[in-house]
Amino acid sequence: MTTALRDSLKILRLSGMLETLDARLTQAQGGELGHLDFLQVLCQDEITRREAVALERRLRKAKFEQQATLEGFDFNASPKLPAAQIRDLAALRWLH
Repeated sequence: MTTALRDSLKILRLSGMLETLDARLTQAQGGELGHLDFLQVLCQDEITRREAVALERRLRKAKFEQQATLEGFDFNASPKLPAAQIRDLAALRWLH
């Protein structure tokens, strides 16, 4: 990667692309990605990085005492809760 390209990505604040560019170039050179796919995947890398940074910023701003996840939830404390249905909802599975 050229210094000019690296500098351009920094100026444009596209660090998500900068972080994954080498790997994506390798994929493209290996024939895994065409020109349009290459650009699309690089853009998605940038979007993913921005979403992750925004989430981290919101979590810091919320000042939660601890981070809670569904995996850490104690379903045994409330046996009436339908654990399987809640996990399906979290995975966006359709319930019948």
